[in-house]
Amino acid sequence: MRCGSSPESTPPRSLNNPDGRPRRVLTRNRMGWVSAEVSELSRAWVEDCRRAGETPVLDIGAAFGAACLEALGTGARVIANDLHAEHLEELERRAPAGSRLTLRPGHFPKDLFFEPETLHSVHISNVVHFLTGRQLERGLAAVARWLKPGGRLYLQAVTPFQAIFEGFWEEYARRVEAGVRWPGYIAKLSVYARHRQFSQMPRAVHLLDDVVLRRAAEAAGLRVERCWLFQRADQPKEIRLDGRESVALIARAPEEAGEAVERGFEHVAADGIADPDR
Repeated sequence: MRCGSSPESTPPRSLNNPDGRPRRVLTRNRMGWVSAEVSELSRAWVEDCRRAGETPVLDIGAAFGAACLEALGTGARVIANDLHAEHLEELERRAPAGSRLTLRPGHFPKDLFFEPETLHSVHISNVVHFLTGRQLERGLAAVARWLKPGGRLYLQAVTPFQAIFEGFWEEYARRVEAGVRWPGYIAKLSVYARHRQFSQMPRAVHLLDDVVLRRAAEAAGLRVERCWLFQRADQPKEIRLDGRESVALIARAPEEAGEAVERGFEHVAADGIADPDR
């Protein structure tokens, strides 16, 4: 949820403060905040981009391009996607001359289409917690098709384990205990949490943990290499809880047609609350 400190509607040429510290900027479509601080998950993606060669990489929800610009710096062919075309225009202005950048505006997963096995890697940072369960399933299945064999997905999302979601913890635990398929889906955020910055975000949010995210990725046919909870270095103090504020996942497309893939949701109850679009 790119949630941070003071909002600004117009992005600066640099996402850093004059003293070099990363700053947070409100996205123009009110989908949270973007920061110049590149997380450990995003840095892993950037390093992977060095091995992409001529095969494109995809950054979904690139916003103003903090991670995307670093990926371009590796020489990779980067396809940048964002829901808001003006974000991509700003990214294009900030990209170094000669960068191998392609802009692809649109909603993920509804508006994005690529040929099967044509992408080296896919990076999705702070996007999927704006999707319903069904949209997340469709999106992960699409990514699994787009990746070349052995290609990797790098995904980061927001968890329920943030101080601002304290009012939801009891309900979340109840849903997990009941085996609800998408226990972190909140149709109306204001029912459980109130914060001055929530007015700059959609009313619905889908908080994810490592168990649910791993299951979803495996159900899509991806092999999960690592899925973990962590705290971003630039996490605002008012949001911090205990080091589990974000969830990250690295998964790859099977390298052989017969490679076994664990499935994820067969034993999880489909009833309960959570996602009306499941």
